[in-house]
Amino acid sequence: MLYLASLVVFAFGALSFSILTVSYWTQRRGTPAGEATVFPVFTLVCAVTFLLNLAFEYGAPGSAALVVLHALAAGLLAPLMLHLVYELEARHLPAARAWRVALFALYAVAIVTGLAQGIDHTGIASVPAADLLDRAPAVILLTAGALGVALRVFSRRPLPAGERAHARWIATLFLLLLLCAALNLVQPGSLAAGLPDYLLLAFFGVSLYYRERLVFFDLLVKRGAFFLLGLVILALSVTAASRVLFRLPNDWSPWMCAPALLPFWLLGPWIYARVDRAIDRVWLRRPYSAAEAEREFIRDIQSATGDEDLCARAAVSLTRIFQAPAEVHFDATFPAAIDRRQLAEPMEPLGYVLLSARPDFIPFLSDDRRLLQSLTRTLAVVLENVRFRIGEQELRWLASRAELKALRAQINPHFLFNALNAIAGLIQDQPQLADETIEQLAQVFRYTLRKSENEWVSLAEEVEFVAAYLRVEQARFGDRLKLSFHLDPSAASIPIPAMCIQPLVENAIKHGAAATEGRGTVALRTAMEGETLRIEVCDNGPGFPPGFSLSGNGETHGLRNVSERLRGYYGAAARLCWESGPGGTCVWLSVPAGDMCDARPHSG
Repeated sequence: MLYLASLVVFAFGALSFSILTVSYWTQRRGTPAGEATVFPVFTLVCAVTFLLNLAFEYGAPGSAALVVLHALAAGLLAPLMLHLVYELEARHLPAARAWRVALFALYAVAIVTGLAQGIDHTGIASVPAADLLDRAPAVILLTAGALGVALRVFSRRPLPAGERAHARWIATLFLLLLLCAALNLVQPGSLAAGLPDYLLLAFFGVSLYYRERLVFFDLLVKRGAFFLLGLVILALSVTAASRVLFRLPNDWSPWMCAPALLPFWLLGPWIYARVDRAIDRVWLRRPYSAAEAEREFIRDIQSATGDEDLCARAAVSLTRIFQAPAEVHFDATFPAAIDRRQLAEPMEPLGYVLLSARPDFIPFLSDDRRLLQSLTRTLAVVLENVRFRIGEQELRWLASRAELKALRAQINPHFLFNALNAIAGLIQDQPQLADETIEQLAQVFRYTLRKSENEWVSLAEEVEFVAAYLRVEQARFGDRLKLSFHLDPSAASIPIPAMCIQPLVENAIKHGAAATEGRGTVALRTAMEGETLRIEVCDNGPGFPPGFSLSGNGETHGLRNVSERLRGYYGAAARLCWESGPGGTCVWLSVPAGDMCDARPHSG
């Protein structure tokens, strides 16, 4: 069992440090010289040490070069550990040059001692003072421990709240290393002889945790748990198979049972999926899987109406998915510095998403980063769609304004020409009616000028304008035109698009009342139907021709403009309808009775 335990530790260490070494040295190639760190070197030396320990544990023949390399790598661990701390504290130490000299002196002693031990172990040459050489590793550890404690004592570096725990752990590990080395010097071969190796591993784990928390938890929690579980199961299974099934002798080699690894190789994805789910649900307490999170996020943000609404919806959804405070920033520069406990993802050039540390201190793993990257890409697509939709609404609003101005331009010459002709005919016979008609005409044009930049008016204002328009028309037609008004007082203050009734009235006069042989009638009626305002214009004319539609050519552009303007303002919530037959025609508008003053689309 001790053999299996050491095998598991060496195998996991070799794999972990090898992966980290490849990762760090890949990143190091693109790192500016001023930002280089010794941590990748420390990782590389640890990887070499574990790989060689694993090889020697398996009984691989050790060449002289490998033995020397192992001794050299083991000797360099203590100076590298001290170097990592010096790297953090160098700018805040008194007599920094003296500390640098002490560090490089320790490197020199460790290299010389490691080479000498390697040569002595291989028997290539005899090394003088072998007894002193055996004590050299303990002396190096003692010196590294003492210097590490002194670094923390003399450093003047201000510690943020998130780094105080790191500093306490480092100081504690250096103190324990100092005590173990001192005990080994006093009592060689004691139980403390193997402790420095574990303290070095603990130091690496603490440094990795505070430097690269995402990598630490990703490696040691999910993949580490899977690897350790699988390795223990495989080791126990191979041992049982070798002794029970194959009845091999005690000196069997693990490689003889290599075929037994095949079932576990095939079951690996299934085992990892179960380990992954157990850690997610039990320890990390993630409420959603990646697929579920994608669906929830899309459902939460897809109905956003603008940038601010989308930003708020996305922040709430991300907070629930990741169980961490989330911030969404549009049209903002990605921050230069991010706290190690936070997770951020750029959405260039649209902004970025930031997750703050979880209140329960559960860390972010690489799965969280991948999910955040995926959700950020989804958010970018939705943002572009929202902005496109807003732009489309803006274009429709501008088109509606253009149509309104076209209606005003149309009413001015035609209506003015007909009204002036009517007034000219009334001046001699009915001067008072001519004066009243001039007054109504002035009111009509005052309205069109006063409302030229205002898309919305109250129903009362619009009805007053239409009444003035109809009275001018009545002056022209005389007794041949009868007007009727049935207005709901409760609807007077409801805002509606300007000049949306006048085209209906003009159409009723031109194609209805004016086209009938007898007396023409035009009736205007407004009424509330629940939450909907109904505006109805009826006439007793011959009705629309067969096959009439708003998409046709000819005299339908006035009604078509009204219909398109309503669609631009209200969408599907408003309608333009009509009923036409031999007894006359009714055209009515149905619009929401709520406050639609904010119906104009905003640009975000």
